[in-house]
Amino acid sequence: METQTLINWLSDHFELATTAFFAIISAVAIYFRSRQTKNGKKTLAKSLAKNLGEPLTLHPEIDPVKCLGCGTCTAACPEGDILKLIDHKAVLVAPTKCVGHGECEKACPQSAITLVFGTKTRGMEIPRINSNYETNIQGLYITGELGGMGLIRNAIKQGVIATQHAFKQLKQSPLRSALSATSTIDLLIIGAGPAGLAASLKAKELGLNYLCIEQNSFGGTVFNFPRQKIVMTVPADLPLVGLMKFKANHVSKEELLEFWNGVRAKQALNIQEHTKFDSLQIHELGFQIGYTHTKNEVKAPQTIIARKVILAIGVRGSPRKLGLPNEDLAKVAYNLIDAEQYENKQIVVVGGGNAGVEAAIALAKDTLHNEVRLLVRGKAFDRCNETNQNLVQQLANAGRITICYESSVKEIFPETLTLDLTGEKKSIANDYLFVFAGAEMPQKFLATLGVAIDQKFGEALAA
Repeated sequence: METQTLINWLSDHFELATTAFFAIISAVAIYFRSRQTKNGKKTLAKSLAKNLGEPLTLHPEIDPVKCLGCGTCTAACPEGDILKLIDHKAVLVAPTKCVGHGECEKACPQSAITLVFGTKTRGMEIPRINSNYETNIQGLYITGELGGMGLIRNAIKQGVIATQHAFKQLKQSPLRSALSATSTIDLLIIGAGPAGLAASLKAKELGLNYLCIEQNSFGGTVFNFPRQKIVMTVPADLPLVGLMKFKANHVSKEELLEFWNGVRAKQALNIQEHTKFDSLQIHELGFQIGYTHTKNEVKAPQTIIARKVILAIGVRGSPRKLGLPNEDLAKVAYNLIDAEQYENKQIVVVGGGNAGVEAAIALAKDTLHNEVRLLVRGKAFDRCNETNQNLVQQLANAGRITICYESSVKEIFPETLTLDLTGEKKSIANDYLFVFAGAEMPQKFLATLGVAIDQKFGEALAA
């Protein structure tokens, strides 16, 4: 009888203990969910208050019906607090910080996330490409920034996918046997940035007869970044190489270029620098491409026939200009590679995005003794991440940068500039003018090739 009483007592208390345990777990979960919602709403409100509510590139769109609120997407994002849970649903709370990694989409167990271009209110013009990055012109591919997607890791992935698809199509082509009797190559890759490098490595791995040309220097867009700029925070896989490994998670321009140059030398890649792509025409064997050697002496235009072509040229080669007289003066520049070249100068930087702000920060280094003005078109920064905003504001508070909102350049002269400062014209002494007004997507050029251009309003890449 005593044994049965003991069993009953343990059974009753076990149920009470179990109930209490689950009550505690539930209370803790509710607390953390409430805290996440509060933090998420706070971050979103902060973004909206700073005019940072519109994503600038490829970004996640969350289906609230499918979203379980599990939070796997928020933990997967390598850029930090970009996605947050608000009322048990994932929300993009820091849109301008998103760079399109796509880790959130991969991590979502419910397929509730889709990567899209543009928003319902802000359209984005991009070339028409399918999931293999082939345009509406069969055999012509577009990868990287030119296709509307930034980020080095994305560009590498796209270069590989495009090359794989081109290889499959070439294998199925009955004309492939005719290549040995002609000067035709299998694949021409235009641009030696991350997409071009990855495509070259994949082409070599697959045994394709390929050539990669670059109008400037190997590295493409990365080569033209400012010194010591952090260019990678998440490692990427390269064909024939594997995972790019570095000592630190944040990789500078110099570290990345050194690694890439080592890969190029070890793999003996067929990359030709200082070779400008001039024209592309449909040919019976594929495409006829015109190009010009630009280093040292200008040589006569040459042509090559390629069965397949990958355009990996980026968009930084076509900076958006101000459209003012004298903009061709030597003092006007559209990128900044080495700020140390400028000392004791009166400098104006145009552009409230990350590129312009980073240039202003570099030029305002205390050892350079420059007088730096940063002109922002709007009432606030709307295309600049919070980290850069904080840095430039600190320099402004210290008197090393003058931030001019609602301001623009009206006239350019050899030794002065006329500025519009919130409606008031003012002439100032000026040694250098740096313009970071974004890049012109070469839509007209692509149209001349026959590439269709679509405007995306929150739409995914074609399946």
